[in-house]
Amino acid sequence: MSNKNSRKTRTNPWSYRDGTIVTVAILSLGFAIQAASGGIVIRIAGFPWNLVAGLIFLAILLSAFVLWRKHRAMKWLGSVKAALPAILGFTFLVLLMGFVKQDVEPKNALSRLFGLTHLIKTWPFILINLYLLILLGIATLKRLTPFNLKNTGFFLNHFGLFLVLFSTALGSSDMQRLSMNCYKNQDVNLAVDASGKSVEMPFTVKLLNFTIDEFRPKVTIIETKTGQPFSEKVKERFELMDRDSFNISGFRINVVKFLENSGKVGDSFEAWNEPGSAPSAKVRVTNLTNHSEISGWICSGSFANPAQVLELNDQLSLAMLPAEPRKFSSELDIQAKNGKRVATTIEVNHPFKMDGWMIYQQGYNTEMGRWSNLNVLELVRDPWLPIVYLGIFLMMAGAGFLFFTGKPKNGGTNHVA
Repeated sequence: MSNKNSRKTRTNPWSYRDGTIVTVAILSLGFAIQAASGGIVIRIAGFPWNLVAGLIFLAILLSAFVLWRKHRAMKWLGSVKAALPAILGFTFLVLLMGFVKQDVEPKNALSRLFGLTHLIKTWPFILINLYLLILLGIATLKRLTPFNLKNTGFFLNHFGLFLVLFSTALGSSDMQRLSMNCYKNQDVNLAVDASGKSVEMPFTVKLLNFTIDEFRPKVTIIETKTGQPFSEKVKERFELMDRDSFNISGFRINVVKFLENSGKVGDSFEAWNEPGSAPSAKVRVTNLTNHSEISGWICSGSFANPAQVLELNDQLSLAMLPAEPRKFSSELDIQAKNGKRVATTIEVNHPFKMDGWMIYQQGYNTEMGRWSNLNVLELVRDPWLPIVYLGIFLMMAGAGFLFFTGKPKNGGTNHVA
């Protein structure tokens, strides 16, 4: 029995166990190098050096495949027995990035030593990503010779994933994410990166108008001395003033009058649409326990007007919270260096593209709210993104092809799945 097992091991030594050993060894080596380097954040060279490195990698991979295609090690590298443990290792790092907040200063020595807060720029991630690219590349090349219709779905899926990983790895150094502060009717062409370094943009931005649509404000019952919500039940702490009457924490609230923009005049509030105006409401409050009633004004307050609460008894008060933005948008005038001029409006999740840059609505001066004269834009440039999109499109096309034709009859379990 032992001789039979020995012969089997010698003829087919590559298995899932070997794939797991290789993956664990790569991750361990990566973390060891990261620790030995003092947890340094790796800076990958940008264009054109990253492109040169990518072409060299592709040339080496193609040459190795042509020269040693029939070697059993090459066959194993293109199999699911090697790919599955590598995918699990890569997934482990991705999950780790989900549990540990990224791109922040590490809070302890362990996070700093192993680069846990910048995992995508550490040796473990780079090595496992390189290993996975090798496996995908070999598996994809194996289906090219001979290429036939039944291999199309497999090829599209794997080549698409290869393009996504390849372009993401090389393009990380070329992606720029900047922030630009725009004040109303001022031309701005300078943005800053995360380190505070100024970057001159190929266009000038002028903020023409900034508007905010807000929800009706919420109200809550607070402890007068502490200002903290009275109810311990989260669902009973706040109520939106979008109805004429509602219950909250044992009180019945009737909205007698609501003003979206107002200012205080004597002991009451009047409609007032000037900088610093704030929502206010005249309410009648009924204690549902003893049926006592009290009425008065409440106001959320602003940078120009203090908030006002309605005291219900010696311990409790009714307070209005600042209105939350429903949507905020900016009207921009953008002029490129070549003279091209565009007027556009951007909103959250509705950016505008200009000369290869995506312009996003990021923020504003929250203290001034709807009266803010500051608009914060996020400018993102990723020249490798079209390749990423191409890879995703190929993966979708491959999935669609396999859906309509079914998976290949042979070889489907011996390659990267």
